[in-house]
Amino acid sequence: MTGVTNQAPDAEDLTNVELAARLRMTLGRLNRRVRQHGPQALSSSQASTLASVEALGPVRLGDLAAHEGVTAPTQSRLVGSLEQQGLLRRMPDTEDRRATLLAITAQGRRQLEQLRGERSAFLVGQISTLTSEQRAALVAALDALEALAECPYD
Repeated sequence: MTGVTNQAPDAEDLTNVELAARLRMTLGRLNRRVRQHGPQALSSSQASTLASVEALGPVRLGDLAAHEGVTAPTQSRLVGSLEQQGLLRRMPDTEDRRATLLAITAQGRRQLEQLRGERSAFLVGQISTLTSEQRAALVAALDALEALAECPYD
């Protein structure tokens, strides 16, 4: 009987489907671990909404919901909770007086900075545990990961 090795397969040995599955699972696990670090006052949906309003600038609720991939009523509940915490505010749309725009407050920016800082600190700690070979592989993989992530509002 031959022994089982834990050696990772070469890139040529993985099909695109297998590679996609491993990547999805690994990124999902890493994302969950990162989200566990930071202010617990915000749910992941609230943090995403807050970050989107920051990135998009003053935005209408419907446009924000479309961007976040949720229904308008769901987005409205999230926005309401962030308003109550003083992290978002509504303001009149100067182009359409019937509409309102959502904007991040100074307190909301501070909350996002704290969240990002704590999550980055967690990743710095995790990266420091890697071997020099693993760190080099991570650096080499960043271009490909960034190309996969292409996000127009970053």
